Amino acid sequence: MTASTVARSREVWAAGDYQKVGVRLVLASEHLVADLGVRPGDRLLDVGGGTGNTALAAARRDADVVCSDLVPELLEYAVRRAEVEGLAIGTEVADAAELPFPDASFDVVVSTFGVVFAADPEQAARELLRVLRPGGRLGLTAWRPDAPGGRLLALVARHDPEHASGDPLRWGTQDGVDGLFGRGELRQVRHSERTVEFTAPSVAAQWQRYRDWFGPVHVAWQRLDEDGRAALEREFGDMWGSATRGGGPGIVVPNTYLQTTGVRAA
Repeated sequence: MTASTVARSREVWAAGDYQKVGVRLVLASEHLVADLGVRPGDRLLDVGGGTGNTALAAARRDADVVCSDLVPELLEYAVRRAEVEGLAIGTEVADAAELPFPDASFDVVVSTFGVVFAADPEQAARELLRVLRPGGRLGLTAWRPDAPGGRLLALVARHDPEHASGDPLRWGTQDGVDGLFGRGELRQVRHSERTVEFTAPSVAAQWQRYRDWFGPVHVAWQRLDEDGRAALEREFGDMWGSATRGGGPGIVVPNTYLQTTGVRAA
């Protein structure tokens, strides 16, 4: 990743207030570390860990955790959250494509909706495997392309292609993940679809949250002219509104993601 690409990614993900969006994904992190069988003493690396959802889930299971991310401000939030819960985690500012760790230095490597934004997906996948010991466990989550989360990423990329990061929808399909890791690199691979529900008082309230809190939307909104802003808001409303379940006050939007787990081959 070039210096300009790194700077652009940091700008996007430091914008807004990602913690207020990311905290709604805690269940995905808890499911992943449970399915990986994270145990006391496991040395675990969370790549693209943001404000610490998965790092904290692993620390609650008494793993030895390092949370890495490209954005220092997000890691500072993870540390504060750990302190509130009385948990211990380490942090490292790092690009997923150039992880500053020795080969085979972790028992478990995870990334929940993080590594998917790496500018070079193939190199990021190689790095995840490189730092994972043979027989170690890998766990990933990514939005399905046809889920509201995936459709939102595609929508923002259309409106603000300059700040689009990586190829996140590739990580949300079985073929995409299998292609990234290559034949024979992982065994006992399991792909499963899970769903988290996003709630809000209304579609308009949900739009305001993304516009103000979610870096990619926040940055796109700032860059667009009046017509572009109106189009982005309208298309979001159409997409999110069509995905909501009715039957009560507010909105409930099921958001499906792909969870992939596997074991590094010897």
